[in-house]
Amino acid sequence: MIHRNLRYMAGWEWHVLQLKHLSVASQRRQHARSKSITTSLSTSDGRYSNEKRELIQSYPEAAIWINDSYERFANQILIQKIEGFGPVVQGTIMVQLSDDEKDLVPFHFWLSSTKLITMQRDARIPLRLQHIDSLEQYERCHNAPEAFFLMLGTLLESLHVGLDQFEKRLGQLEQDMKERNRKDLIDMIIDRRYELLHYSHLYLPIRELEGLAKEAFLEQLIASEGYQRIQYRLQRIDNLLKHYAIEIDTLISVDDALSNFRGNEIIRTLTIFTAVCLPATIIGAIWGTNFINLPFKNEPQGFFYMLAVIVMITGFIYFMLWRKGWTGDILLTRKKRQSIKETKLNDIIFDKQQLETEQEELPSRKHRNKTKKQRKEKPKSVLQLSDDPLPSRSKRK
Repeated sequence: MIHRNLRYMAGWEWHVLQLKHLSVASQRRQHARSKSITTSLSTSDGRYSNEKRELIQSYPEAAIWINDSYERFANQILIQKIEGFGPVVQGTIMVQLSDDEKDLVPFHFWLSSTKLITMQRDARIPLRLQHIDSLEQYERCHNAPEAFFLMLGTLLESLHVGLDQFEKRLGQLEQDMKERNRKDLIDMIIDRRYELLHYSHLYLPIRELEGLAKEAFLEQLIASEGYQRIQYRLQRIDNLLKHYAIEIDTLISVDDALSNFRGNEIIRTLTIFTAVCLPATIIGAIWGTNFINLPFKNEPQGFFYMLAVIVMITGFIYFMLWRKGWTGDILLTRKKRQSIKETKLNDIIFDKQQLETEQEELPSRKHRNKTKKQRKEKPKSVLQLSDDPLPSRSKRK
């Protein structure tokens, strides 16, 4: 175990506890154990580990937190009141340190107004929290809660990076749906939905922690600069998560609407095909029976007569369907549909070019202002246009 004690001029302390690193198998085993059984003051075999015993001896005020958090690999946040320290916020939050969604590590904390204890097994957490720029900010903090929220802001950077990558994948999905609505896009939409749930699951404990810290430290925390900064960052993440959720819901709605439209079009096409082929089916069934006396059976041209009747009835049914508008755009070929899209696109381009031409033909803003100014000027009176002075009243009489 590595123990580092940092004291600041404002009177608060930060104790960094770096625990021994566990193997992946040990982490999974302890994670499963923490889910299946309730931890107590003793380990499963009834003996304290040397590391845990040393920690409890060094920090007796945080003995319960050390014992509960030592083997915890899940989110848990509590608020307690400890004699001599006042309100204390303690617990564990899971932090993602890379783009990999499975790269989750626990970050244990014990926070009072004057003392902060952080405990972790992954060395990347203290390296990020003790960056030279962050240490300068900690020096300006007036209390431990303010510094702790600055640390949360540093840990949230990985969440921002993950959301940026998620936004790129979501934008690519929207572009694929716009160009071609394939059948497998719904699976990709569901994958994006699960990714968003993953980031929401990482973000909610931090929101809960912010509320508990506000409840514990009240005005001491609200007036601090670090807390106000983290508020803006949390609000930004809130807006991003809500916006992404709306986009995914929109994609699901669009895919559902396109699927319904495609299904209705297929059913309508099959219905029209069945109606058009119905006369040939009926006539073929009737004249295919094993009766002796059938019309046109012994006629040399009976087969051609029958074909003519089938074509006439089929054409009449198709004409009636087309007259009522029931065929719709089903009979349009892909080439015709593409030509219609190109025609609409050309019309849009032509309208845009015409608008640009009209704007170029308009006089410039300077010329318009000059003309407007000339209009506003009052014309000179007739008396002012003459250079000769006015005659006196005696001469005018």
